[in-house]
Amino acid sequence: MKHPFAHKLTIRQIVLLLLCTSGVLYLLHYLIFRDLHHIGIFFLHELAGMPLEVILVSLFFDRIIEKTHEEENQSKLSIIETLFFNESGGNMLRYLSAFDPNFSLLSDILAVRMDWKSVDYQSAKIHLKDYPFHLDVEKVDFFGLHYHLDERKDYYRNILENPALTQSNEFTEMVMKIHLMWEELDCRTDLYNLDLHEKHYLGELLTEIYQELVEYWLDNAYNHSIHNRPRLHRVIETSPFRL
Repeated sequence: MKHPFAHKLTIRQIVLLLLCTSGVLYLLHYLIFRDLHHIGIFFLHELAGMPLEVILVSLFFDRIIEKTHEEENQSKLSIIETLFFNESGGNMLRYLSAFDPNFSLLSDILAVRMDWKSVDYQSAKIHLKDYPFHLDVEKVDFFGLHYHLDERKDYYRNILENPALTQSNEFTEMVMKIHLMWEELDCRTDLYNLDLHEKHYLGELLTEIYQELVEYWLDNAYNHSIHNRPRLHRVIETSPFRL
């Protein structure tokens, strides 16, 4: 139970307390040594160096706190991404890649190995920018895709409600597009007989999802190569890009 008079000191109270403490110590120094000249010299010396100390200490600790915060958020996001690919993203990539006429080329680009260095991942990312992402929507089974998304719609909502994702707008937007895809499919009564306009619209959205899934899979593999190499072996073994 809290003491009825217990309370936290405000910033103003703390500053006043420190100033009073400093004043008492200077007074004690004078009473002992009786040397105002000495006190004045060292007071000005310390006062002159104080702004520099404040700047250096503030920047140093701010950077440490910021870096720690970034690492914690990146670690949380990496876990969420890994779980996402295990739960849904990996299966979606395997499914969608079956309708990619250039999949063999994509498979070569994303042939990640345990001995890949940062430069190899950067090279793969550069090649992805030139990759012709395209899906043959005439062959896509939208009914089967709806079934997959419908089974996981609550899972996607839970991901979007996760506060750790506020640091990654790109990943959030990708999951939102997947959820939007489910909504578009769910509102249609006959997914086996879609007209050309509907297929074109759904195909564009699906291609965007496919491209972003591919890019995030590569980013996830890169993160594992830095922070969790044993897990990278599992990522490679279950890669949806293996022929």
